[in-house]
Amino acid sequence: MLRPLAFVVAASCMLGMSCARESPKEPESARRAKQELHELARARVDAGMLARTNGYVYAVDVALLMIFAAGERDEPMFKTLRDFALEHLLLDSGDDPYTRGFVLWRYCEGVQPDASGTTEALRLAEGLWRGAEAFGSESDRETVLVILDGYARHAAEEQGVWMIRNYFNLGTRSFASNSYLIDYAPDFVAEVAAATGREDLADIATRSYELIEKAQAPAGLLYSIVQPEVATVLDDERMVIFSPNDAIQVSNSATVALCAVQGLPEIGRDVVDFSHERMPGLRGTYYGRTGEVARDKRPGIEAWASLVRLAVALDDDEALGEFYMFLVSNSGRKWRIPKDAWLFVTAELLLGLQAVAPAEAVS
Repeated sequence: MLRPLAFVVAASCMLGMSCARESPKEPESARRAKQELHELARARVDAGMLARTNGYVYAVDVALLMIFAAGERDEPMFKTLRDFALEHLLLDSGDDPYTRGFVLWRYCEGVQPDASGTTEALRLAEGLWRGAEAFGSESDRETVLVILDGYARHAAEEQGVWMIRNYFNLGTRSFASNSYLIDYAPDFVAEVAAATGREDLADIATRSYELIEKAQAPAGLLYSIVQPEVATVLDDERMVIFSPNDAIQVSNSATVALCAVQGLPEIGRDVVDFSHERMPGLRGTYYGRTGEVARDKRPGIEAWASLVRLAVALDDDEALGEFYMFLVSNSGRKWRIPKDAWLFVTAELLLGLQAVAPAEAVS
């Protein structure tokens, strides 16, 4: 649990909130915002309103909400999401054993599934793992291993570069030729490996850490794409990991760094320091080589959640105090949460608020 945060009082006052009862031991502004958003999200889940405006339910939306619900010990919400995910998002057919454990990146009733998702597999596996920790389901723990086995079948070595391929096309029965840094979560995979004694998963975690290390740009942020075939075209293996036009999104860097903060705290530190030094005028996109602004636009709402969680993980109260103000401010302005990705952005915000104001421990 996060240790007492003295910054909460000052941050809440700056947001125009009442400080009469605020205590550095009780981050009430975050707790109130979390409770309100939690209730709104639960209402949507209970009503079956999981689809975005295009009619598809996205696995990442469901999985992130599962992780949050497990952390809050909200078993009814968790089970509703878990049951949907196991029925509609997880592939487990005896007619196609190769795709057993693959996770669809999205689902729409009556529409043929098109592809797996590796980020989605990691998030769903973590959701089930956290749920098993909170509610004691051994079957969910077993399903986690099925999913991670499916995730491992996305691995390949191309041009001497190991990677987890981004997706498997269910129509063409072929894998993508590239990967994205958000397709890796070595801290979580290492945690499961340690708990289960699975050396193959420990190897995946180690390789994932090594790849993330190679993805760090000179400015301290993380490039987003791994595409080994580029080395053949350009005859330059240094270009295998890159971001288009050298432009890196802070939100992506923070998310990736967060997923590797236990094994690579120095990379998380670089991302936090880069962002903190540019507060309060932080922009969403910077050039990886120089650290100059690449796009004069503020970070997306969910970026503040990733930065807050990263600062909490690194025990950096000073940076957390500045990121926190924007997190709570955006959480209280629900009209700014995009309708098309409401569940995704809300889930990210809830996880950020949960990091600051964890649920009470159950004795």
